[in-house]
Amino acid sequence: MEAAEPIQYVTQSRFFSPVFNAAIFDGPIRIYFAQFQEAQALKLYYNLQERFSDVRKQARGEFKERGQNIFVMMYPNEETFDLSFDEDRSSDPKPTGLGAEAGPVVGVQPGLGTQIVRAKLGSDFVVGVRGPIDDQDLENLCREMDQIVSSPLAV
Repeated sequence: MEAAEPIQYVTQSRFFSPVFNAAIFDGPIRIYFAQFQEAQALKLYYNLQERFSDVRKQARGEFKERGQNIFVMMYPNEETFDLSFDEDRSSDPKPTGLGAEAGPVVGVQPGLGTQIVRAKLGSDFVVGVRGPIDDQDLENLCREMDQIVSSPLAV
């Protein structure tokens, strides 16, 4: 029996949700979100542009050369987030047949509990965010993006 070929498109992976009906593409950074989250997604996009102003061109070039992308998946609520990143997967990763495993939890916000989780999909990075998000969550998400862009393991 042949092993199934890993799916290389985020839209065909367990990370993609039918609630994602809008996206922002800027080179290797792709932000997927529900249309009602547009203000949050634009705020994240502009924050990333400001934050990466000096290193942005270099990082974009390096990711483009390597053929890598960073997919930011802004899940609007716990239910949609858990379909891709449930607690069982983050504590005990299981093969999914889709070429990806959920990574470790990066941050948990008290109260509603925003979570930021990093995973790999082939050579690409997936950053899952359980919403709704606030300014502190945006800062944590930008730090996670900083780590990905500056990591020598991004190769």
